[in-house]
Amino acid sequence: MDLLRLSSNHVEFMYNKYENMQSTITLYNDTLTPIAYKFKASNRNIFLVRPSLGIVQPKQNQIINISLHCKVLQNISINEFNEKLQLISIPIFSGIQDPTPIFQDTCRSFDNQKINIIIQSIDRKITSQIGLSDNHIFQSLHKQNSELELQHNNAEQQQYQTRFQTNLCQTNSQLLQQEIAQKEQQLLNFQKTHNISNDKQQNQQIKNSKDTILVIMVSMLSFYIFLRYFDLINRIIPK
Repeated sequence: MDLLRLSSNHVEFMYNKYENMQSTITLYNDTLTPIAYKFKASNRNIFLVRPSLGIVQPKQNQIINISLHCKVLQNISINEFNEKLQLISIPIFSGIQDPTPIFQDTCRSFDNQKINIIIQSIDRKITSQIGLSDNHIFQSLHKQNSELELQHNNAEQQQYQTRFQTNLCQTNSQLLQQEIAQKEQQLLNFQKTHNISNDKQQNQQIKNSKDTILVIMVSMLSFYIFLRYFDLINRIIPK
C-alpha cells in the first residue's frame, strides 16, 4: 500500500506547441503520521514541479503544480515518449520542518510511486510508455527548483533595488527642489529687506537734507532779525 494516495496515477496535459503545459495532482495523507515526499523526474529539464519537496500532515492533502516543457515532443516520435515522474515518500516524526536531510540518508528505505504522463491533443492522446526499468535513474527536481527560486528571488531583489534607487533619486530630487525653493524664498526676502532698508536710508537722507535747509533758513532769519533789531536800536539811541 502506498504511503500517499494520489488523486490520479497519471498527470494529464493539454498539448501546446508554443507555451509550457500546466497540470496538477493532489497528494493525500490518510494516515495519522506526517509523511515527507520528494519528486523526481526521468528528465528534469522538461519538468517543473512545485513544491517538489515537502511534508503532508496527517489527514491533510497537498496540491502539486506541474509544468511540462512545450518542446517535449519536438525531437522524438510519439512511440518514444516515455517521460515519467517519481514520487518518493517516508513517514517522519512530528515536529520536523525540513525533510531535506532525510532524503539525503541513503540508508533509509523509501516508498516509490511512478506517475505516468499523458499529453492530450485535439486528435489523439499520447501516453508515456511503460518501457522504463526499475533501475532507471530519476533526477531530483528539488535542486533545480531551488535554483529557479533563487534566480527568481535574485530577480525580485534586483527589481526591488532598482525601485529603491529610483525612489531614492526621486526623493533626493524632491528634497533638492525644496531646498532650491527655500533658497529662492530666502533670496527674495533678503532683496525685499534690502530694498526696504534702501528706501529708509533714502528717506532719511532726504529728511536730513530738509532739516539742514530748515536750519540754514532759521539761522538766516534769526541773523536778519538780529540786524533789524540792532538797526532799530541805533536809530532810537543815536551815538
